[in-house]
Amino acid sequence: MSRVVSSESVTDSAKVEQVLETHRSPAVKPPASASESQRQAVTPHPIDPNSAEGLQATFELFNRMSDDLADSYRALEARVGALTAELDRVNAQKAQEVQSKDRVSARLSNLLDLLPGGVVVLDRWGTISQINPAGEELLATGLTGQKWVDIIAEFFAPQSDDGHEISMKSGKRVSLSTRSLEQETGQIILLTDQTETRHLQAQLSRGQRLSALGRMVSALAHQIRTPLSAAILYASHLKERDLTAEQTRRFSEKISSRLHHLEQQVSDMLVFAKGDVVLNDECSVATLMTELQSAVDVALQANQAQLLVDNDCPELILRCNLQSLVGALSNLINNALQASPFATNVQLACQLKDNLLTMTVSDQGAGIAPPLLQRLADEEAFISTKSQGTGLGLAVVRAVAKAHCGEFELCSKEQQGTTATIRLPINPLLLSTGDWHE
Repeated sequence: MSRVVSSESVTDSAKVEQVLETHRSPAVKPPASASESQRQAVTPHPIDPNSAEGLQATFELFNRMSDDLADSYRALEARVGALTAELDRVNAQKAQEVQSKDRVSARLSNLLDLLPGGVVVLDRWGTISQINPAGEELLATGLTGQKWVDIIAEFFAPQSDDGHEISMKSGKRVSLSTRSLEQETGQIILLTDQTETRHLQAQLSRGQRLSALGRMVSALAHQIRTPLSAAILYASHLKERDLTAEQTRRFSEKISSRLHHLEQQVSDMLVFAKGDVVLNDECSVATLMTELQSAVDVALQANQAQLLVDNDCPELILRCNLQSLVGALSNLINNALQASPFATNVQLACQLKDNLLTMTVSDQGAGIAPPLLQRLADEEAFISTKSQGTGLGLAVVRAVAKAHCGEFELCSKEQQGTTATIRLPINPLLLSTGDWHE
């Protein structure tokens, strides 16, 4: 412990030294001058250190110095005690904070283990530093320390119809979301198993479609019986032997037209009942327009109208079901022809924006009343403005768009016509290598 000496103690020591110096046996000094003699006469008689009075003065100085040292030591002890108490308080507070953080860490660790979704934590180098049990169940155990890019190649198998989800090699479908860590460099990845959810949604959607299909059987029977009766009637005329070649050709064309109409009705029912189509075709938008033109050619001729196509992306390659997509667009064009005045052209525009192929069919008909348009926007099935209509056409269009991971939108104003739009997402890997660019 360092010695602490007050200024007063130093002064007293000097005084003691001065007293002792005064009482030492002096050497022979030269005779004092008159002024010095006067000063000696004024100065009190020195105290002999060996006398009782000198010893008493010395002990008094020593006692004062001892008291000063004791006071300083007590002050130092008090200061050390205060600092020790402060240190103990700070240490206790730190220990409490550490315990609180440990409890929070344990709670978060338990929550991470109990989460139904898979959680994968990556460090700054893209290496898995932590994975919860749900993540191990979706992927595998013992993945800590492996690169995430290697995990993607080993466990994931993206498909063209994945949409916002990702297919895995195990057959499961998962949704994936990522977020950067705030306090450190890295990422946290959340994997949610959507397999069972999508299966239940498909079953529910199929049940709803079949229920709605049952409610419209009577109306649909009339739609089928009418062209079937006409075909039978035209076929009976062919039995007459006195028909000219022109009459035979005309009756044959009518029979073919009625049977084609029946085929379209049956195809629409199958598409609506199944709810999903296999996207196993790859074709350009130009090819799609060519097939569509052939499908609606008879209806256009019957109305003395033309289909005006404005195709901004003819070389764009689609992954689709060509037959169902042509059928959906044919339904929209037939609706436009029936809603428009005779000999009025129908417009079809194809554009690519924000990686979405937009196909818009526009007519100049009477439009749709707001209450009916709202029911159509709410996806209420089998609504028609025609007296003998079933409303199956729009339901099929909506089902086909959904099967292509797209959407269908209907806009209309009374006396200003109707615009029907199908938007389909485009896989960038399927873009044509021709001269067309987004």
